[in-house]
Amino acid sequence: MYRWLTIFTLFLFSLKAIYAQEDAIGGVLEKLGKYAENYPQERVYLHLDKPYYTVGDDIWFKGYVTIGAYNFLSGLSKILYVDLISPDEKMVQSIRIPLISGVTMGDFQLADSLGEGNYRIRAYTNWMRNFDNEGFFDRVLPIGNARTDSIVTHSSFSYENSPVHTVTAEIAFTDPMGGPMADMNVNYEVILEERNIGRGREKTDEQGRIAFNFVNKQPFNLKTGKIELTLSRSQNQTVKKIIPLKTTSHTPSIQFFPESGHLVAGNLAKVAFKALQPEGLGIGAVGYLEDENGVRIAEFETAHAGMGNFSFIPQAGSTYTAKVTFADGSETEQQLSPVQASGYALAVNNELEKQIFIQAFASDNLVKGQQLTLLLQQNGAVFYASKGKLTKNELVFSVPREYLPAGVVQLTLLAPEMKPLAQRAIFNMDEASLLPLSVTTDQKVYGSRQKVAVHITAGHEADSSRVAVLSAAVVDLAKVPMDSTTREGNIYASLLLSSDVRGYIETPEYYFQGADITKGPDVTKRRLLDNVMLTQGWSRINWENLTAGKNPVITYQPEQDLRISGVVTKRNGKTPVPNATVTVLSTNNVGAIVDTVTDEQGRFAFDRLLFFDDTKFVVQARDEQGRKNVDIHLDESPRQQVTRNPNTPDATVDVNQSIGAYLKNTQEQFQEMERYGLKEKSILLEEVKVTREAEKNKVKHSSNLNGPGNADQVLTADELTMGCSSLDICLQGRLVGVIFRNRIPYSTRSPDQPMQIVVDGMYLEGDALATINPMDVETIEVLRGIGNTAVYGMRGGGGVIIITTKRGDGGGYNRDLYTPGIVTYSPQGYYEVREFYIPDYSAPADSLAGMRDLRTTIHWAPNVIADESGQTSFEFYTADSPGTYRIVVEGLDTKGRLGHSVHYITIE
Repeated sequence: MYRWLTIFTLFLFSLKAIYAQEDAIGGVLEKLGKYAENYPQERVYLHLDKPYYTVGDDIWFKGYVTIGAYNFLSGLSKILYVDLISPDEKMVQSIRIPLISGVTMGDFQLADSLGEGNYRIRAYTNWMRNFDNEGFFDRVLPIGNARTDSIVTHSSFSYENSPVHTVTAEIAFTDPMGGPMADMNVNYEVILEERNIGRGREKTDEQGRIAFNFVNKQPFNLKTGKIELTLSRSQNQTVKKIIPLKTTSHTPSIQFFPESGHLVAGNLAKVAFKALQPEGLGIGAVGYLEDENGVRIAEFETAHAGMGNFSFIPQAGSTYTAKVTFADGSETEQQLSPVQASGYALAVNNELEKQIFIQAFASDNLVKGQQLTLLLQQNGAVFYASKGKLTKNELVFSVPREYLPAGVVQLTLLAPEMKPLAQRAIFNMDEASLLPLSVTTDQKVYGSRQKVAVHITAGHEADSSRVAVLSAAVVDLAKVPMDSTTREGNIYASLLLSSDVRGYIETPEYYFQGADITKGPDVTKRRLLDNVMLTQGWSRINWENLTAGKNPVITYQPEQDLRISGVVTKRNGKTPVPNATVTVLSTNNVGAIVDTVTDEQGRFAFDRLLFFDDTKFVVQARDEQGRKNVDIHLDESPRQQVTRNPNTPDATVDVNQSIGAYLKNTQEQFQEMERYGLKEKSILLEEVKVTREAEKNKVKHSSNLNGPGNADQVLTADELTMGCSSLDICLQGRLVGVIFRNRIPYSTRSPDQPMQIVVDGMYLEGDALATINPMDVETIEVLRGIGNTAVYGMRGGGGVIIITTKRGDGGGYNRDLYTPGIVTYSPQGYYEVREFYIPDYSAPADSLAGMRDLRTTIHWAPNVIADESGQTSFEFYTADSPGTYRIVVEGLDTKGRLGHSVHYITIE
């Protein structure tokens, strides 16, 4: 299990022994080791059941969190955050789910009120927030809408780029069958980088089309944006849509990247290039390099995703210009960076199976017999180090792959004083890095509603342990079509490549597709991956900060559990109160009361709590003498903000059009389920606030939804000064039409239903009165009549008692205004994960036997575990429609080896 970790430990130990007498490199190795130990990097991957969805759907996912270079399942963080972000970059849902040994599972239910568009699903741990958020799992997720939106857009754009960017947008609107939506009013707004640069109103013609122009006067500042459409078919029916605007230009561009970051005279230099369309996707290109005399030096052509490379020997004093012809016929020329007469450079051969050859080059004037050091590291963990004396222009290093982890590895050539001279990223992959997964079924062809037995074998027979955690998704390709444009992702691309590369990577899963990828990418894929490294590779290590002893600032700690913590101070907010008693009461379960005592710094903590999203708490503190004249300051981390979409080029312009076949199938499925009462429309409602202007002399600061003082009875603090030990005792016999049974109040109008207790806007159970100190209460309002309780809906069925605690006289009710010694708290709890529905056609027929089975996700198995022998299995029943099922199994074993396998079966 720990073979690689043992190799690394022994190797690093030997490195320290070798360089014990050399302070410079010894100091760097020590600092790198501490960096790797103190700032380990977690990575997240979500295995989703489908590549796209529609409103009314369920998104099912399995989460894998790994740590360190060898992708061991992480034990550092015990909580994972997963966000669903809307096309207009707003949070739709955010859930918090527990991690058990680095794995978890969850789901999102897509409300019918969501609009069509390109959503994002993002996942991260609290610890990951300390570092670059480009390390988060972040994926574009097209979501269609045929439930409340029957309009399909067909968008096209034309551009004129001189001198400003003028764009002509043509949008056709049809129904799902392709019929034109004529005479429809369309309001549009053009927004670039949050700036509104155009708006207008059009009416569709007989073909359902509109056209309009807009001008981008700041093309260097305003790159991308969106067109917001409001469609009016009638007075009572409007539909809103967002069309992504990826660019306002039609001009391709090209960039050149010398292998070591610069061209050095006299050295055979490899130069990578990347040709891009304005929206950020690669474009084919051919060209040649010529010098200042017009002599053609080298020719080049793109290999994949607009990338490629060529080699030549630059000469001192020469300038080189690339002349390029793009696939769309346009041409450009661009001068390469100036040639350095003196410098260092690296050249890497990463195509061999067992070894990597690295050549370090130096100009003649730099060859002085000095000692140079080559380090290979990933996030501070050093896997290879070698030194050599520079007695001629080049030093050659041979690095065995067995020492290196899979994924992105950084090469750094260091001067004797440990200053970086040249850097380069490589991608390493070999057979030992990947988990073999074999997926078989008991048959190849099945009928409808027939049981399928899937058997999985993980690992090699020679492995000492073959335990693996896996997940499996089965979809009907007839209902969920996939082609070369479908962005699905996989565990290899996410954990080995995307999480360690800054910026957008086009189709990263492409590099890990092949007949037997577990034997490592073939030579062609190695070369293509090397182009990615040359054009996008980067290092998390800042050498200047490292040598200066400047470490990253840690703001967010790894979360081990749900907790409520903070500090109790005097009313000045600064002086801590030691030995104060702090009590936490859950509003969902009044019987769940816990307390503790603050330490010498006034701090307290309630850890290992278990609560869900709808839980609210009341936190109360009293000093050592039992006085409430204290303040409670809770530890609260701000929620992660919605950051810019790193994968904008993946956005689909017309989502409903692109997944039309899927929308048609799901609509038919939903209608069938509704017919049998198995599905209801789910709507996300905006928060509704009901207020009423209060008359003078009424109760202040009340949370009464009818308005302060609008109640059947009101008691004030003056009427409660009776020396009662708890509020329920004070109120017995004083509330009209209210009786107490076992210290719980009941209205005589509803003697079998306890009254709802509301304290400063927090909903509590009936026995909460026993926990409230009467001296803390300002007013009590009793609601019994239907005219006052109706606004509370089901909560008000038994009547309502509204309690307002004492506070300053600074204004109206606000749930954030704290009474001394008491605060209300609504932390984000765990999401209660739902269970995937699995039909069982072996059971006797029931009332649902006549319902057509039109599932798109046929099966979702998030918790598949391979045993010590590498064996596991699961079963499911086929649906009614003929077609091809695609079975995808992903996961990893205890050695950090990643696995991905696809299997197909036919349904007749």
